[in-house]
Amino acid sequence: MKQNIQLIGNTMLSIISSTVIVLPFMIFLNWGSSHTVIAVLPFVIFYTFRTTGIFFIRGIKTELNSYTLLKLAIYCGFLGSIFGLLGVVFPDLELVSGLFLGLSAAWLPMANNTIKHYRVENDIVGSKNIGITVLFLVLLGIVFMLSDKYSFVLFFSIYGLMYFLSLSALVNIKNYEVKAHDLEGYSYKYLVLFFVLFVLVFLLRSSRLLLNTLQFDYFVYGMFFLVLCVLILMAFSRNRPQRRVPGDLSYMTVLNGALGNYLFLFSSLYAAGYYGHSQLIVKFYLPYVLGIMVAPKVGSLLKGKIKEFALIGMTGGLILLLFTPLFTIGILILSTFKSVFNGWLTDKYVSQNELPRDKRIWVKYTIQSLGSIIHQFILMIIGSLLVFENHSSIKNFFVITSQKIPTVESRALMTNWNGIATGILLIALIIYGLGSTIRLKEK
Repeated sequence: MKQNIQLIGNTMLSIISSTVIVLPFMIFLNWGSSHTVIAVLPFVIFYTFRTTGIFFIRGIKTELNSYTLLKLAIYCGFLGSIFGLLGVVFPDLELVSGLFLGLSAAWLPMANNTIKHYRVENDIVGSKNIGITVLFLVLLGIVFMLSDKYSFVLFFSIYGLMYFLSLSALVNIKNYEVKAHDLEGYSYKYLVLFFVLFVLVFLLRSSRLLLNTLQFDYFVYGMFFLVLCVLILMAFSRNRPQRRVPGDLSYMTVLNGALGNYLFLFSSLYAAGYYGHSQLIVKFYLPYVLGIMVAPKVGSLLKGKIKEFALIGMTGGLILLLFTPLFTIGILILSTFKSVFNGWLTDKYVSQNELPRDKRIWVKYTIQSLGSIIHQFILMIIGSLLVFENHSSIKNFFVITSQKIPTVESRALMTNWNGIATGILLIALIIYGLGSTIRLKEK
């Protein structure tokens, strides 16, 4: 009986870890479709904490290890689901739901990855049930096909149950201990970075959903302030853990974050703008989630050539995304090999002996979060410049990217925007590939 409970807990934790970034995002985005402040804020709060939460936890004075953080993330997710359910009746509580689920999305995948490696190293059983996984994913898929009223209630009910059941996955690792030198001290620099990034992401997301051009102006000014802060940090923070990460690994981690932002945020925006919101599930979310689910199987088949095949697969997926009729296939391929590559990167960080043992994956998430956020900022600036080129306004840009039914104007914008966004990542991948080839020849 105990083993069955732990099996269910492991399965639930695995599903949450794979979907906590995607599914609450979709729910809160649907909630904010009316473009009112009370409807938009839960999504903005969720997304802002999800993208900046790593900087917050590394910037406060705490001795949390990955096991403790995983428990905290599960509690946050459970509370977020409860407040989400109550928010259907009392809409103000959706804001609290967004906060707790955002923190859970920021911390749970990172902490869970660390604990997964601990399980493997200590031969602790962490098996999952494929049948239960498929059942819950199908249930969640059906939820998103229902009307908003039923969708919100059922989603938060199912997700709350999953969080509650996932606590049993932690029962057999109660003796998780971390030595003092394997923990990393806090840094106020991360806290400063958290506040700066939080404000910028908040301004960017809320300005688009509320069609507020003034907030977008503040975001642009703030972005230049961010660049200045990063340059100062790079100049004066020579002892931070990221300095001990090899340059090529840091580059690929930043690129991994940029690819994640492109795949999840930009591609969903493209699908909505080109095909319409009604086609989002079929054209984007289904192949995206399917790619994440099949990635472990694909990765196990690649064995010693994971990085090489992952890079080829991601390049191929990006090329397919340049051709609109092949968009869904491109999403599936990119999602699959991006997940495979992410797994390879995680393994590389686990083996970085220069980093504090318990915080190695935390460092990875910090670097890739920076890559994701900065890539997001760059893409939004590019999108606004494309609109200016057509003698249009920022407000019109927000309207084009928010409307539910595609138009000739929105399709033209998305096509041009996609060409530039995809081209940037292809160039970044090619630069890495050429650099790797040169290094191999030098050896």
